[in-house]
Amino acid sequence: MMQYHVSGKMLAAITVRNDIPWQYQQHQLPSATHTEFTSGPFGAILSQVIANDDWTIQQVQFFITRPVRLYPVTGEPLGALHCMLTGSVPCVLKGFGNVLLQEKELYFFYVPAGTRNLAVFSKGYYDSFHISFTPGYLAGFTHNGSPLKNIYQQLQQGLATGGYAGSCALSLQAMEQVEKIRQCQLQGSRRKLYYQARINDLMLLYMAGLEDAGRDMATSGKYEKEMQQLASYVADNLEKPLTAALLAGKMGLPLQVTEREFRKLFQQTIRSYIHDQRMKRAKLLLAAGKMPVTDVAYTVGFADVAYFSNAFKKQFGITPTGYQQLHKHR
Repeated sequence: MMQYHVSGKMLAAITVRNDIPWQYQQHQLPSATHTEFTSGPFGAILSQVIANDDWTIQQVQFFITRPVRLYPVTGEPLGALHCMLTGSVPCVLKGFGNVLLQEKELYFFYVPAGTRNLAVFSKGYYDSFHISFTPGYLAGFTHNGSPLKNIYQQLQQGLATGGYAGSCALSLQAMEQVEKIRQCQLQGSRRKLYYQARINDLMLLYMAGLEDAGRDMATSGKYEKEMQQLASYVADNLEKPLTAALLAGKMGLPLQVTEREFRKLFQQTIRSYIHDQRMKRAKLLLAAGKMPVTDVAYTVGFADVAYFSNAFKKQFGITPTGYQQLHKHR
């Protein structure tokens, strides 16, 4: 089981209980064998565990009210399939290095016992889910060429250095298995068999996802030139109506291929990229102070000034007028 420690300075202000406060009851995990609710100046952590002889399911939800550094520690060597269902978290895994736990991404880690790792949380809500395995159970997934073979050996030997088998996107099928585990209402031996089937499905989906990711990497450069050209076209034509379909036509590629390859290269959709570029250009123009807000809106492709103002404030926490005035006094 993974525990999340706080710094020594904060320790005196921490309270720990083994039930769920009423305001968090909607997050209850059916059939949890161990529950721990930790609260302190940073917010709260709700950890729920379903323990079995071969595997352990752990759901941890973080209700963070102010930025905090937490220190994940496990009492025993841990080989675990992990996913951040909500939120992304930068981490440092002792003996391995920096890792960004991205939302909706499946990872498999080996975490040595007793090591003080680091996880950096910003204000917000985070939902973490992982399944850890005994060496005996994990051995069933370590056929020749398996990406889990090294993790299995580290876990079996209890090595002091962390390990990582790779990551892949959390597919809809994998998400369905996670939700089935979280919502299972079965009892007794039927529940154990149900969990085991869902866990096996998740492991197979993870391994298939790694294979797909490997194939994608092998072909990822195929459309890189076109995607860079698309990004340049967006930057040079922000004042024009821009859509993914229009841009795909400009590149001479099918819409589905264009959207997939662009997201692969830039880690965001075409639509969100266009919006981000418009907002960044607007910031530069407003800071320069040579245009009224209305002209800035039109220049970056917004026909509706009120919509532009709302979008700008939503992204940067300040109105365009306020941002412009702020820079006038610098």
